[in-house]
Amino acid sequence: MVDAEKVLEQALEHQRRVGFGDDAARSAVLDAERRLAAQRGESYAEILDLGVQWDTGAPLPHIVSDSSRTVVFCRASEPDPNWDGTYVTSVSPGDTAEATFVELTFTRCASIRFGSPNDEALSGHPLWGRGLEFYQAHLVRNSTWLDEQIAINSAHDRHNEATWRELNHYLIGFHDEMFEALAADVDARLVRGTLRGLLVNTAEQFTAS
Repeated sequence: MVDAEKVLEQALEHQRRVGFGDDAARSAVLDAERRLAAQRGESYAEILDLGVQWDTGAPLPHIVSDSSRTVVFCRASEPDPNWDGTYVTSVSPGDTAEATFVELTFTRCASIRFGSPNDEALSGHPLWGRGLEFYQAHLVRNSTWLDEQIAINSAHDRHNEATWRELNHYLIGFHDEMFEALAADVDARLVRGTLRGLLVNTAEQFTAS
């Protein structure tokens, strides 16, 4: 068996030598963190490529949700080709100009969490040091949250653990917030509009279905 703890030590030492800004060294550390947590049967965060990327500075995430479906909207990453470093573009949820947003739709959504920590406190998260990265989508393996929800729901007369085990623990990191969901699947796409218009249209779809 590979000594995952030794591999992590070696990856950390290499990162210290080459510098913490080295992407390859950082990836090696994160991979080693995940491998060690998996070997120990602990929770860890695995990167999930959704094919989209949100703004890291001001994504402005907003949520529309019912008992089984949740939609998250946030501003997409749109680099300004004219930016020269001398100005800052301010955005707010009330902007009337259309922009590109990421739409994340979670289906068969059993539970959600939204709020702290922000990016400045991410090192205090239980999954820090276990594969958690800034501003990324993750699948949480060996999820203690899922285990907790299964234990709670086991009080139900028709509890079916196998159905719960079909759910995934998704974790989305933003600048000021973190979103998590226990859901069967997630779909991601880019949409154009205003945040208000997208939220209203989605809420109307929810109430019409």
